[in-house]
Amino acid sequence: MAEQTAHSTCEGGSSAAPLPFQRLARERTALAVEWLLRSIRACGGQGSAVYYSRWIRPLRGWYYPYPETTGYIIPTLYEYARRAARPDCAETATRQAEWICGLQFESGALPGSHVDGKPKPPSVFNTGQMILGLCAAFDQSGQERFLGAARRAASWLAREVDPQRGLWLSHAYVSGFCPAYYTRVCWPMLEVDARHPDAAVRDAATRVLDTIASWRLESGAFRNWAFTPRTAAYTHTIAYTIRGFLEAGRLLGEQGARFSRLAHETAEILMRKAELRGGLAGAYDERLQGQHWYTCLTGNCQMALIWMRLFETTRDARFLNAALKVIEFVLARQRRRSLDPNLRGAIPGSAPFWGRYLAFRYPNWAAKFFVDALLEADALLERIRAQGPLPLEAPQSCESR
Repeated sequence: MAEQTAHSTCEGGSSAAPLPFQRLARERTALAVEWLLRSIRACGGQGSAVYYSRWIRPLRGWYYPYPETTGYIIPTLYEYARRAARPDCAETATRQAEWICGLQFESGALPGSHVDGKPKPPSVFNTGQMILGLCAAFDQSGQERFLGAARRAASWLAREVDPQRGLWLSHAYVSGFCPAYYTRVCWPMLEVDARHPDAAVRDAATRVLDTIASWRLESGAFRNWAFTPRTAAYTHTIAYTIRGFLEAGRLLGEQGARFSRLAHETAEILMRKAELRGGLAGAYDERLQGQHWYTCLTGNCQMALIWMRLFETTRDARFLNAALKVIEFVLARQRRRSLDPNLRGAIPGSAPFWGRYLAFRYPNWAAKFFVDALLEADALLERIRAQGPLPLEAPQSCESR
């Protein structure tokens, strides 16, 4: 079990003893991965439970399996399997991809919500997140059925884009509302295009990205980047929006430079705000005024991932510093010891536990992004140690770039 065996070295890493932070990160990653595996076993091996909460489900704790987040947990399990020499994690990931294939509609769409035996309609956002798992399963196994399912899903998403407005106008979480965090749907579409070029898919994704890019405000925020209209956005959906732009920019190359720049600028503004306040708020309004009485722990991990990516491209040490600080904040709030074994390794939705984001619950995606952030930090520190001191760029304001 990973609770006894944490990964020892990183790809291309140094043979020297790991740093204290790396040792801690590896131990806590193993705990969180075991929690994710328990969330899958709790659902009979088909999907990861939405969350665990004895407050909301006092008898069982685990909620129903959630295809959306199971989809993007798949790449996390593959990466951990590779890094920790855990083939069982890769096998579990592949079984989840097979389960997702079984949920696909004839149209290519994938369902929204959780699986509780009742029919669920197609969902634009959820389809995109499951594409990430299908692409990862194809990369891992080479089995064409996974890429075929991802291609059908991406084609459905492309067909659903309104050609005039450059938005998805149906199959939304809130009827008729296309949020800015749908950049994270465009990213998976472009992942499919990268594996099997499809001009219709690429053009539709780029059209939506252009529309959302036009929503940028002077503050650095984006209109409509919350779950619902005219409300403050959790850092979870803020990070979704930024990461979608960042990954789309990477996949589009020179054509996507404008999206990479938007991601960089907004991420830098949030980094500076976190530095000044000693951490991230749980949510921000369109003026980037924060709700600091609580923190969205998932958003902390997601922003850490973004800042680490930006450190690698800019060598601006402030990004790495900010990322490690917010990771440490989440590390201190991971459940490690409990009379309830289903809590060990879990990450709460909010800090404090009664905060506005997923209050009194331990969502599976909080653990997923926590694992991603720790794996990335460990690998990044290992590369820095292996390469020796790196030249660091002098900090510049985003306006000067």
